[in-house]
Amino acid sequence: MAIPSSSPKRGLVLVADDDPMMRLLMLEMLAQVGLDAVEAEDGLQAVASYQSMAPDLVLLDVEMPGMDGFAVCREIRRLESQSTVPIIMVTGGDELEAVTQAYEAGATDFVSKPINWPILGHRVLYVLRASDAITRLRIADAHHRAVLAAIPDTFFRMNKEGYYLDYEQGHEASGVFSSDQCVGRHLDQVLPDHIARHMLEQVHTVLDTQRIHSLDYELPVPGATPRVRHGEHPAPTPVRHFEARLVATGPDEVLGLVRDISERKRSEEQIRRLAYCDSLTGIPNRQAFLETLEAELLRSRKANKKFAVLFMDLDAFKRINDTLGHDVGDHLLKAVSERLRETTRPSDLVSRTEPGGNNLARLGGDEFTILIPDLERVENALNVAHRVKEAMRRPFVLDAHEIFVTASIGISLYPEDGEDCNSLLKYADTAMYHAKNCGKNNAKLYSSSLTMQIMSHVKLEVGLRKALQNDELYLLYQPQIDVASAQVVGVEALVRWRHPERGVISPTEFIPLAEETGLIVPIGEWVLRTACRQAMAWQSIGKRPVRVAVNLSAKQFKDENLTQIVLSALHDTGLTPELLELELTEGTLMDDARATMVTLEQLRGIGVYLSIDDFGTGYSSMNYLKRFDVRALKIDKSFISGLPLDSENAAITRAIIAMAHGLKMAVVAEGVETDAQLVLLEEYGCDMVQGYYLGHPSPPESINQMLADQCAMDEPTI
Repeated sequence: MAIPSSSPKRGLVLVADDDPMMRLLMLEMLAQVGLDAVEAEDGLQAVASYQSMAPDLVLLDVEMPGMDGFAVCREIRRLESQSTVPIIMVTGGDELEAVTQAYEAGATDFVSKPINWPILGHRVLYVLRASDAITRLRIADAHHRAVLAAIPDTFFRMNKEGYYLDYEQGHEASGVFSSDQCVGRHLDQVLPDHIARHMLEQVHTVLDTQRIHSLDYELPVPGATPRVRHGEHPAPTPVRHFEARLVATGPDEVLGLVRDISERKRSEEQIRRLAYCDSLTGIPNRQAFLETLEAELLRSRKANKKFAVLFMDLDAFKRINDTLGHDVGDHLLKAVSERLRETTRPSDLVSRTEPGGNNLARLGGDEFTILIPDLERVENALNVAHRVKEAMRRPFVLDAHEIFVTASIGISLYPEDGEDCNSLLKYADTAMYHAKNCGKNNAKLYSSSLTMQIMSHVKLEVGLRKALQNDELYLLYQPQIDVASAQVVGVEALVRWRHPERGVISPTEFIPLAEETGLIVPIGEWVLRTACRQAMAWQSIGKRPVRVAVNLSAKQFKDENLTQIVLSALHDTGLTPELLELELTEGTLMDDARATMVTLEQLRGIGVYLSIDDFGTGYSSMNYLKRFDVRALKIDKSFISGLPLDSENAAITRAIIAMAHGLKMAVVAEGVETDAQLVLLEEYGCDMVQGYYLGHPSPPESINQMLADQCAMDEPTI
């Protein structure tokens, strides 16, 4: 039976046989199936041809002179590097010994003589195809192995009963388990019980749904032990985090891919820490506290429990930043946070605290919050607040500075004061401001009346902002009388506010608000200009000049534009600088002595009259008082009101007058209300006086009349 020769050439075959006729027949047979061939007459020539020609298949006769077929087969196998060329041995019979020897030498197949030539052609083609498939499988296997080697993950196969069928550890898995520990074992022999149960549940889910599922779990680091510092609880045992993804590979088998996600977890924890921790102090921030508060709200609502929110603010923290610098301020906030952490430990709080909970937080700046869950009595919240307040009063030693601070604390209660987070936080904040207004270093509970006060406060602020533009502010003037001549030598300008709804509002109510909101600066400039303009109007009435005194607030005095504002007011009104008196309090002058000296020097350069108001109520260094070089001291009315019966006040008043005269300063006594007080002050040598006995704060028209009357008395009688 002839085999068609139209097939294309499919490979090169080495034919090794010492019988020329056998070689010829083999060459013909190979040509008919489309294969090329080379010949070798003996074993040595066969080996040489293999090395030089690299055939795709070898037809090798067993019996050849010099080097038989078995030896040639072994030598070819020895010379091979990676590929395995198919070798078909041609034996003289089908004796079992010859066949066994052929396979042991490395033969792929064998053919017994006599040869069935048509079948041999097909057999050669089949062996070549099989070799081709094996080569492709070998390449694919090498490729897959390279891919697996490049993947850091661990692979395993598992049946539905939970037994590991195979386990290949990833090169970066750093050996939690080895293949020997897993293959053939059940899940619960390898993993902790709770993880094993969860993974087996996922295996069954994957097999039932034929969808990919994953689970996360953590395992302790092998050999790791937690560090324990003296006096502290042991740190958590180090763990590594893993993610297992499971996919079905048959009706009863899954493939698992396990990835070490410890680094990802660390990154997530770092991101969470950045998002939920205050970067300066390390305690929870506003966002963390709000989430904790929301969770506590839900828990307390469900369990019918109460809790308290404490809102704490440091008193006069800005002063520390301004005087000692922001670095010291930051160190103080860290120290405050640490002291709060110690004061609000779970053992110190009167209620339950979750481990790692965010009961304490810094909202920003010098504002802190504390959550007290499971509150049984309001007194418990007040006790915690007072303990925190007392802890803040202990001195802080920072960078060689001993710093004293106090804290104001507001408290809101759930559910009495509110049933949502924003309300509870807002009302605690409101109560804190109430504590500040009550003298600071205080703790106050929220009440609904506080909201009314706040609303009234806000409404008043809005009205004050419109007061200037609506011409609602006006000035009254209180005369200052020269004791020796009983003449009006000056007036003090006093601002008043006529509210469109409430009528005249006391300065004691709106001046602190103006200070708090910063409105005191534009209001102060308006007072200055109005007073200067009025002083110019009075110049035409009396022959004697009348000096007008204007109070400067601390904010005005610290305003970098103060000198220009004063110059502008004098220039625009035409008032002589000597007729403008600027009154400053002791506290304003002593707040920053160096900066004060610079500003005073600028004002003296203008030529205005400078005086210290309410003298004796603050603290003045005598050295600085001498260097300030002011023109007058105004004795506070609290020293005058007890005269002449109060011997202590009398002694203080006499001492102030003597000291001022020693420093070449004039003395003005405020609050003179009786003739006896006036007589005593004249005896002590006081220069000027003002008070209700001598004249109430009055509109300009009344001062006009006083000056006119005084002018008439000064005119000579004809």
